[in-house]
Amino acid sequence: MRTVAFIPARKGSKGLPGKNKKIFAGKPLVQWSIEQAAATKLFDCIVVSSDDDEIIRIANDCKKLKVIPVERHPELCEDDSDMDAVLYDYFGRPENICDHICLLPPTSPLRLPKDIVNMHKYLKFKKYWTVVSVQWSDFIGWVEKPMNTGPLPTYNVAKRPNRQSRNDFFMENGSIYWFKYEVFKAYGHMIANHLKVKLYEMPPERSLEIDTPFDFHLAEAAFEYSSMER
Repeated sequence: MRTVAFIPARKGSKGLPGKNKKIFAGKPLVQWSIEQAAATKLFDCIVVSSDDDEIIRIANDCKKLKVIPVERHPELCEDDSDMDAVLYDYFGRPENICDHICLLPPTSPLRLPKDIVNMHKYLKFKKYWTVVSVQWSDFIGWVEKPMNTGPLPTYNVAKRPNRQSRNDFFMENGSIYWFKYEVFKAYGHMIANHLKVKLYEMPPERSLEIDTPFDFHLAEAAFEYSSMER
């Protein structure tokens, strides 16, 4: 069974310029994802997709870890570029056929190799096509001007839920996505069918996603906290 890790690490970022190569706890963010993937010993190869020469160099320096640097097309490196399109650009080629794909964004350096391994176990069941990392959320939210109307609540305003009643509410933490290649090719996106998804809960301290300077600061604090806990 051929299994591939895919690390998307483009050059641009409005929230935190150069974030994917920014030094976090002694090494570039993208390197954290590379080393976490390698530590699982699950992958036949680790693909790093980028338009940044420095990130390509970092990937080349990690070739002993089965890393394959891939230069991404400029049109797939915009802020609004669709991740499924980025994935399809690579996995849509006949030479890149595999069985299982793991998407590991560099913006989640606090995940652990065991999270990647534990999620992959679920993908071996026929009833699951996709496994998504999530964290519990007590979010009570609104959508601003949906369909050009007024704000729309995501809950019943006549029966406002309390924190204890939202045990089953989760949000994607953007850390790990596992999915089956044949399903991705058939549907063109990694979720494919929400009824075939398995949610994998991660604790808040491993779920932080870095998109802004403040996120980066929180992640550094969480890293120090985790180090003290070990």
